[in-house]
Amino acid sequence: MRKFLLILLLSVSFSAIYGQPETLKVMQYNLLNYGNNTGYCNTTNNNIDDKNGYIRTILTAYYPDILTVCEMGKTNSLPNNFLSNNLNINGINYWMTSAGANTNNSYLTNCIFYNSTKLTLTGHHTAQTYTRDIDVYDFKFKNDDSGQIMLTCVIAHLKAGTGSDNEGKRKIMAENTMNYLETNYREKNVLIMGDFNIYTSSEPAYQAFTNQSAYPNSYFIDPLYPYGVGNWNNNATYEEYHTQSTHRNNDSDCHSSGGMDDRFDFILMSENIYGGRDKIHYVGGSYNALGNDGQHFNQSINNPTNNAVSQDVANALFNNSDHIPVTIELVVYNNLDVNELTTNTLSYDIFPNPATKELNVRFYQNNFGKANILLFNMLGQIVYSDDVFVDDSLSEVVISLENIAKGLYFLKITNADGLTSTNKIIVE
Repeated sequence: MRKFLLILLLSVSFSAIYGQPETLKVMQYNLLNYGNNTGYCNTTNNNIDDKNGYIRTILTAYYPDILTVCEMGKTNSLPNNFLSNNLNINGINYWMTSAGANTNNSYLTNCIFYNSTKLTLTGHHTAQTYTRDIDVYDFKFKNDDSGQIMLTCVIAHLKAGTGSDNEGKRKIMAENTMNYLETNYREKNVLIMGDFNIYTSSEPAYQAFTNQSAYPNSYFIDPLYPYGVGNWNNNATYEEYHTQSTHRNNDSDCHSSGGMDDRFDFILMSENIYGGRDKIHYVGGSYNALGNDGQHFNQSINNPTNNAVSQDVANALFNNSDHIPVTIELVVYNNLDVNELTTNTLSYDIFPNPATKELNVRFYQNNFGKANILLFNMLGQIVYSDDVFVDDSLSEVVISLENIAKGLYFLKITNADGLTSTNKIIVE
């Protein structure tokens, strides 16, 4: 299976110089009418006690520090029900929650759960209320000596459905949100996540979220670019990025059917996080659609087997929702001065890996300078060497593999400040 886009962070080098960074794990999940009886999703085929059991099983595969959810019923007691049954269990009591504002009075709301040993919730706002609320949650880090490291999570459940009318409504919701963020969250550490119900990257809503020209201070970067970006609807080319639907057949009336064939669920990040500009950085390769092994296009997530998670987890994903969660990891450098971070960071994407004809290395760093690239084999023999100039935006180098034999190699990159990172590369 092709691997997700890697953004390699020089965490080993940073740790040696600045101390051990803190990891923050993030999960976004559409719970499918949690505690909400619609008639077709009811206490028989979507029972909340059963769902809690499935959710506990799913969390054994990935235990986050921040869990954002869509499709929480609007009953006030439901967030605490979720908290006490799924997170604050087995002697754990540090999880906290904050429900969405639900100014729109929708029967489905957003909600956030967070590890209070790492995070303090400092604010909750509503970015827009058209069709459904889009919620904005502000956090600061408890282990931050400066008290200045902030993270904002935006949860969006966009209008579902095909056709130009629904696309237009998603566009309005996205543009309302981006206008709000451009005004209030310029050049901040922001994640936007949720069930976007977007069928292709050419949709206006996706274009709004990622539009650098229209929103130069708040636009979002898709960590799956370029391989996960395109016309992913019912397209096997994108099978490893699909997040919906877990059911092939309409066997419960509650879950949508058709098998895994859409990328509806997202976590996008601001340029600040992508480039590590303000003490928070995305961990390369950590973006994952939990339970998607790339082998279930138009099939149920648990049939016949699943190579990404245990069968128990695959069954829980199948039974709980018609979506699967998406996850990422961040690193937080608590004691690193922002000027030092800006000067010393060098991050880069490597794709594809495994590779056949060529290997792409896309650089992103906040200063100008040279980067040395070495590719060497298992015997330590250098098979490729180059010095490239990296500016303060995106720079890309393409390494031809035409004359390089199949096998395992190591790619070593050294930036102008002497920081290095080495990663395994497979040539097929």
